[in-house]
Amino acid sequence: MATVEPKSTGVSPDTPQGAYFTVSIAQAGFLDTETVNGGRVSPCIANDFTTKPTTKAQSLLVSRGFLRWKNMIAVLQVRSNVRVVNIVTTYASDAGDTPIGTLAFGLVYENPDWVPTTGTALDGSTTTTTKALYIQDKISEALNATWTENMSVYDPTTVSGTALANLTKTEEVEAGPVLLLSKGEIVEAVTVTAVSGFDANTSGQRASDTSLTYSAE
Repeated sequence: MATVEPKSTGVSPDTPQGAYFTVSIAQAGFLDTETVNGGRVSPCIANDFTTKPTTKAQSLLVSRGFLRWKNMIAVLQVRSNVRVVNIVTTYASDAGDTPIGTLAFGLVYENPDWVPTTGTALDGSTTTTTKALYIQDKISEALNATWTENMSVYDPTTVSGTALANLTKTEEVEAGPVLLLSKGEIVEAVTVTAVSGFDANTSGQRASDTSLTYSAE
């Protein structure tokens, strides 16, 4: 009798560790105008800042940044469950009117073999050959897309003295591409690195890469 290890499903007596990737998004070149294209991308909401946004227009930028973050993570989970770890947001100050400069975080994929290694970069300049490049492409696509959703928006224009909870209103928010002219600059702003030390423990699980050879989305 023989035991066949189900590598492609992640179900194993050895409990595969999955795969770990670090991501850094340099955003100084992204738009921060008070338009649907401003707000960059960030997991922070208005209430996270020590000094809240001072105008509704600035608050909407924060909401747009969070909307992009939310949908970007959803896009990254199409192929496999993903856990986000070690988030670091870099701002010039802890004021809500300050645009984010750099966003760094880690992605732990539960079933890395389900992540494709083929495709083409957003700007058509690079052919995808690794999981890291695939992830970079999905992030770039999310930042170049338009998202619309009802969200909780902090509105500081409400009457002074109103309770904080009553300063938050639900309204439709639209977030467009973070840049209008150059897709290549979006791609260049995203750096994804595979952390090899996070590989599975057993030689059988490390023997070959059975990643998908296509991308349907």
